[in-house]
Amino acid sequence: MAEQPLGAHFVAEPIELPDGRRIRVSAYPDGSIRFSVDGLPYVLTEAYLSGNPKTDKAVVKLSPGRQGSAAAYNYAEELAERNRA
Repeated sequence: MAEQPLGAHFVAEPIELPDGRRIRVSAYPDGSIRFSVDGLPYVLTEAYLSGNPKTDKAVVKLSPGRQGSAAAYNYAEELAERNRA
């Protein structure tokens, strides 16, 4: 039988962005980190996950909508439309 996933041992309070989206971060006993973001779709536009662990930091950038991809719609356009209403 497969191992059951570990429960998070730390869950940060959600961060609310100015447009109402929320970001949540969880940390797990095995050292993994999970990010949860509202407002799909997103596209992974930057990932820096290796290098010197003493001097470098991991960076993950998600961009909304069609920025560099064929995602369903462009979130920037959606925000502009909301602001016009």
